[in-house]
Amino acid sequence: MPGAAAHPPLPTADGNSRAFWDGVQAHSLLIQRCAACTKFQFPPAAACEHCGSAEPAFEEVSGRGVVLSFTETVSGARHPYFQAASPYLVGLVRLDEQEDLVLASNFPGARYDDLCIGAPVEVEFQEVAEGVCIPQFRLAADHEGVR
Repeated sequence: MPGAAAHPPLPTADGNSRAFWDGVQAHSLLIQRCAACTKFQFPPAAACEHCGSAEPAFEEVSGRGVVLSFTETVSGARHPYFQAASPYLVGLVRLDEQEDLVLASNFPGARYDDLCIGAPVEVEFQEVAEGVCIPQFRLAADHEGVR
């Protein structure tokens, strides 16, 4: 596509998310966990969304989870990179560590018919620009495609 961007919009770290993005660049999925109530939270924030404590710290998680929801985007993308990449799959992944720990993701390498609610996924770190990675979730090797 003429004028298509070479990469998607790049993440910008702030004071709350810097440790998360530094972990991603090192191929490690670091999620905030409150020292007071032990609950995980995402996105990162200055205080715990569960108990209000100002003690959230980052902890490495397994990177395993399940597909919570998904859809295929076929048109309407505003950014030129995504316009050129259409159609593509997007959805929500619930991480194994906690029932309400949810991240948004594309599903690289998957077709619509490959995905189903509850399908096991694993994090991978995709380089989207020189030296810039993002976490994405790929179907786990043991996924059998059962709907």
